[in-house]
This record gives sequence, structure tokens and C-alpha cells, in this order.
Amino acid sequence: MNKEEQYTYHDLQHKLKNSKYYEDTTYIPLYHLEEQKLKLQPKQSKVHVGLINIPCSGFGDIVNCSLFYQYLKEWYPDIRVSICTPEIEKFRSLKLKGFKFIELKSKKKEKECGNYGDYKFKNKEQSKFDIIGVVPLLLTERMHGDFILSHLQKLIPYATYFNTFTVSEYNGQSPPYTFPIGVGKDYLGLFLTDMDIPRHDLIKSPYLMSYTAGIDYYGVGTHAILCYLSFLEMVTKKYNHYSKLQIIVPTWVSIAIEDNSTFKSKIKKSIGTNFNKISLLTGEKEEIILKNDPGNSFILRGDILPQARDKFISLIKYSLPDILLTGDQSITDAFSHCHMNKRIWYETAPWKYEFIEELSKVIPNHYLQDFRTSCGCLQGIKIHLNNSEVVKKYDFRKLGKPRMDAVLLHYHLREDPIFQFYMESIVHSRTKEKASEKFKKKIKQYYQINNM
Repeated sequence: MNKEEQYTYHDLQHKLKNSKYYEDTTYIPLYHLEEQKLKLQPKQSKVHVGLINIPCSGFGDIVNCSLFYQYLKEWYPDIRVSICTPEIEKFRSLKLKGFKFIELKSKKKEKECGNYGDYKFKNKEQSKFDIIGVVPLLLTERMHGDFILSHLQKLIPYATYFNTFTVSEYNGQSPPYTFPIGVGKDYLGLFLTDMDIPRHDLIKSPYLMSYTAGIDYYGVGTHAILCYLSFLEMVTKKYNHYSKLQIIVPTWVSIAIEDNSTFKSKIKKSIGTNFNKISLLTGEKEEIILKNDPGNSFILRGDILPQARDKFISLIKYSLPDILLTGDQSITDAFSHCHMNKRIWYETAPWKYEFIEELSKVIPNHYLQDFRTSCGCLQGIKIHLNNSEVVKKYDFRKLGKPRMDAVLLHYHLREDPIFQFYMESIVHSRTKEKASEKFKKKIKQYYQINNM
């Protein structure tokens, strides 16, 4: 072995022996290559990348994948990228231009939330890729366990650890991932964007913006209601100097007010201390009066959402400073386009505690750390605005590219004996100790034979 080969071998062995979890060991070649800061040659980006996107619940997973697609095209002009999904129409509804899609057909009735084996390529001839990306990891694997390559091989039989990478949701619960996106140590940042967002004509100012998941979202119903009531109590006290104030509400809030008298009564109580007239404009443009005393008025607008992404971002951008959000992408859009003029409150799902806790340290807003106050509280009315550090420190466009360079280099080194023997040793071992022994043996035998 020459000096460069010796260094590569010893560094891989060192990282293998010091890895905390065996699941981390398949990513060690990427960490090695990333640390070398090797310059990627233009020809090494001339590959076909297939992004596997099986979304679940709304547009968050779809936007996540579309942004990753855009980053790849910006970073590597010669790269070829295709999005493989059963929800092509949902992608197109975002008015994306220049995207390439390959359709996956579900073997079941439902298009979304399945496992890899639940789908097949509509046209099998289109299923050949150099590199495969799972963007983001399936919801079932994000919440309940690690990425399992054999599951993906039911859809793409030739998938290997050399040609496959995974992308998490923000501060994903089941690491490791090739791209652990999120906030905090060892995370690669947020999917920030620089879009030209014109001012909308959907609602007149002043208005508040809110977008939360709802009462039927994976058993967080009770918290969703308390969350929303807390936000209303805070903002109606803070902005009661307006003679007329509106708030954009998610569809579930509008429906719950119409159908649930208890929820309707609680909404009225949260707002009624600070506003005399309260009404709801439903999705069908019907007005429901909750309170009708003389004086200032508060209107819940259930007729605005949903909107196309550019309109949605515009609604965030031109709303009053306090805003209630949930989900990875909505909060990212707020950071991307409102660096300094938004105080973000967040409906925290159980699997989002780490993300929001880390985020609260950077903003900073310690009220976000407690799910009882993360949606807003009276004590938080005077918190200062400062989102600039989040944007400065956790921009995936800066943090993610060196990792993607390593993914491309790793693919091109798939026949290099050191990397090949390393991966073979990992795949055919159950412990890192056994993998280390096999790796050492394979390398020794190879160089003995070739130096004879």
C-alpha cells in the first residue's frame, strides 16, 4: 500500500473501532471522504439520481423532496435527477418547473404512507439509477426504527449501501441518516430557500397567521386544542388595540367550531375577554357569529387555507409578528423569508421535542421547550425577535453540500479495493469487532497477492 492507501485503511479502521453504534458503520466511508475535502470533478456529478418519495400526511414530505431536488440541480449542473413517487399530481400542484418524475404505482388502495414493498414502478424500464436517495425516510421508519436496506430492495433490488442515501426529517428520531437535517450538534441544518414572494391579495392587514396539524394528527388531539386556545389567549390580549383583527385558521379549527359546541364555547372564551364581536367565516363563506356585542371585532378566517406554496409563504411573510406553526416546512419557510420580524410559536408533536428544544436555544425562546407554553403564553408576549442565528448557523445549502460530494465520491470509489472490502466486511458481520477483523484480513490477503 502507498501512503494514501495506508491512511485510508487506518482511518476507516479507527472510525470503525470508535463508532458508538454498529448502525453508524455504513456511513464511515462518507465521513472519511468528507473530512478529506477532496475536490469533486465535474464528470463525477454526471450520474442519474433517483429520489424515492413516499409521502405521508399533507405536503411536508413532498416539499422536502422537491427542495432536495433543487439543491442537487443547483450544486451539480450536469447531474440528472428523477423523483419517484405515487403522488406526482401533488408535486405538480406546487407549480414546480423543470422537474422530472417517475411514477410509482401502489399495490394497495392508498397511495400514501406505505412501505417500499407496497409500490412498483409503472414503467420498469425507468427504474435504473446510479444513486438512490430516500427523501425523506418513510414515516414508519422515522418513527419506529432504523432504515433497513432489505426493505428498499423490495422496490429496487440493486440498492446497496454504496449507491443509497437517506434524508431525515428535522432532528429525526431514528438515526443514523446520510443527511441528518435539523438543528443542533452534528445536524446539517434546515432546507432554507430564497424565493421571490410577491404580496398576496387573499386577506387585508392586519391579520394573524396560524397553521397547525389538527385534532386527528397521530393522537395529539388534546394538545392541539389546548395549544390553539393558548395562542388565541395570548394574541388577542396583545393585539386588542385593533378595532378589527383577523386570524387565518387551519381547516380543522373551522370544522371543529362548526361541529363541536364545547370547542366553540372555549374559542369564544379565549377571545371574548379582549374582543366584543367574534365571528367565523367558514370554508363555504358562511358567517357564524360567536359573540355580537358592540366594539372591536375578531374574525376567524377558515376560508383562506389551503394555498399553493408561494401564496402560503406570502401569508406568513405579511402577517403580524406572532405566528403559530407546526411541521418542518412551514417553520422553515418562516425562517427563510422572515429573518427578523416573526416570533414563532410551535405545536410540538411528541417526536419533535428534540428539534424544538434545540431550536429554542438558538432563537432564543425558552417557552418553546415546554409543550404547555410552546404555542404561546401570556408571559411570552414581550419576547424579542431574533431568528438571524438560525439562518446563519443552520443553512443546509452550506452544510449539506460537502456530504453530498462525499456521496458522489463514495459511489465512484465503489470498486476501490479498500472501500469495497470495508463495505463487504460491514455487510457480512454482526458486530464492529468482527467487521474490523474481516476488513484487516481482506486487505492483507489482497495486497499480499498483488505484491507477489
